[in-house]
Amino acid sequence: MSIVSAKYLYTDDGTKKTHIQLNLGTDGAGGTKYKHIPIDTSRDSYNEIMDMVEAGTLTIADAD
Repeated sequence: MSIVSAKYLYTDDGTKKTHIQLNLGTDGAGGTKYKHIPIDTSRDSYNEIMDMVEAGTLTIADAD
């Protein structure tokens, strides 16, 4: 999976991180493809993302 960028998503009140939004680039129609990873340490996808952060190959930005 090629990740262009990543950012945290929060609850509506902005107090708790709920997901990591991955920007995977553009699809064939020119739209942006996203994948949302729940923040859950029991999920392999979350742990893989955090391994990338720890290795310094991915930075997760705060929500806009």
